[in-house]
Amino acid sequence: MALAAAQVIDALAARLVPLAATAGRVYTSRAWPLPEASLPAWRVTAADEAVEAASLDGINLHRLDIDAAACARATDDLDDVLHALASGGLALLFAGAVPYGLQLIGIGRKLATEGEAVVGRITLRLQATFYMHPAQPETILS
Repeated sequence: MALAAAQVIDALAARLVPLAATAGRVYTSRAWPLPEASLPAWRVTAADEAVEAASLDGINLHRLDIDAAACARATDDLDDVLHALASGGLALLFAGAVPYGLQLIGIGRKLATEGEAVVGRITLRLQATFYMHPAQPETILS
């Protein structure tokens, strides 16, 4: 098992795999640059995690901020490509029963360098909520 936040990231990343435009290229690590041959792709990572007491028996409410960033090689139609990736990603993330009370809290856009490639990035800023007990960091309570 993994830390609860990692489980949330993995579940959301799995929802993006079917997007045809990225051909299943969804990564959950922020450590390595994406080679140009791997673009377009998604990178889903945990950001901040706020925790507050939810009950007297030690249960905590976690609010996990998540960055789901779609990256594409910089071309003349970059904005159109990024907007299409974001649209497809949102449709998949929010299809059917939405897990962990997922909410879209913002969208960011920028040019970035990934390895030797200049890429465009559109980041869906999301927030998931879940409950857990600190003594059981791998168990999400329902």
